[in-house]
Amino acid sequence: MQRFLFVIVMMGVAAGANASGKSAAVIYSGGPQHTGAYDTEPLVKPGHLKWKFDTVGDVTSPPLVNSGTVYFGDWKGYFYAVDVATGEEQWRVEAGGAAAGPPTLCGDVAYWGCRDGHFFALDARSGEEKWRITVDGAICFPPYVDNDVAYFTSHSKHMYMVDITAAALIDSLPTQNGMCCSPSRVGQTFFVSDWDGNVYALNLATATEKWRFKARRKIYHAPSLDGGMAYVGSHDSTAYALDVDTGRVVWRFDTDGPISVEPAVADGTAYLSTLYSHFYALDALTGERVWDVRKEGKVYAKPAIARDIVYFGGGDHKLYALDRHTGRQLWSFDAQDMVCNPTVHDRMVFFGSGNALYALE
Repeated sequence: MQRFLFVIVMMGVAAGANASGKSAAVIYSGGPQHTGAYDTEPLVKPGHLKWKFDTVGDVTSPPLVNSGTVYFGDWKGYFYAVDVATGEEQWRVEAGGAAAGPPTLCGDVAYWGCRDGHFFALDARSGEEKWRITVDGAICFPPYVDNDVAYFTSHSKHMYMVDITAAALIDSLPTQNGMCCSPSRVGQTFFVSDWDGNVYALNLATATEKWRFKARRKIYHAPSLDGGMAYVGSHDSTAYALDVDTGRVVWRFDTDGPISVEPAVADGTAYLSTLYSHFYALDALTGERVWDVRKEGKVYAKPAIARDIVYFGGGDHKLYALDRHTGRQLWSFDAQDMVCNPTVHDRMVFFGSGNALYALE
């Protein structure tokens, strides 16, 4: 990855989000840094089922909650919008390919990709399609949207840039291998990862690669960013903390299994789960183990943090709520299948398990 055409992109950056009069984007995993920390009241007491919404396909999508609606996708190729309070369906759209991720919301528009390579702009209130474009390769995770430009990755070894006002592809950046990540961002630097184990830091101001780091095996998600460091997990069974300015490895921590998601980070602690449900809390500055909890079964699940509680899903079909300082279990909830990617909002927890989305209160 070297340089890319960027004249139109930089026109958007120079304009600024406020100048366009558009609302800031609502992004999954706590925002553009993907920390997995939610600024909301946690669900402290034992979680009870408020509602369960049955879907056509399995739900591994991290739910995205905004303005009384929860948005998510399923592996049979449907996008859903469901009422937070009641669990009633507001709308669904057949995407044409598996929808592994949630949308990114910008104003009243939901921007969404699917594994058929379609990138959609949908009316967030009605689900009505505004436009779509098609790119090479599957799109697994939502775009980063800023200054009228959507940035998203695909299995085709490219990150794409789309002008969302003109519904037109601007350009693409080649990478060494396919990608299954949503770009994370701090300042004027974007971060993406590929299946060759590369982490790319891209300087948009100069249209150059700032640095590149390579792990020994694939990395599925872009880094989570906090305190000047980029945190990633790899299928080489190692978690890495990289200096965001240089890509230098600050620390590495060896686990007993592959890591398929990026860590969640808050207040000096990084939390990560292996593919086989071993959950770790690490000192974010040193990489030293603070505590760990071992569960059973295979799972793809990033933890979610709210105040003093961390929630994570196990391959043993349970959602766990732990005291994030000590690892002490506060409560657990039995689901129908492995528990994927919880989201916290206003004393509620949302997660997918099998062919359903659960809401606990």
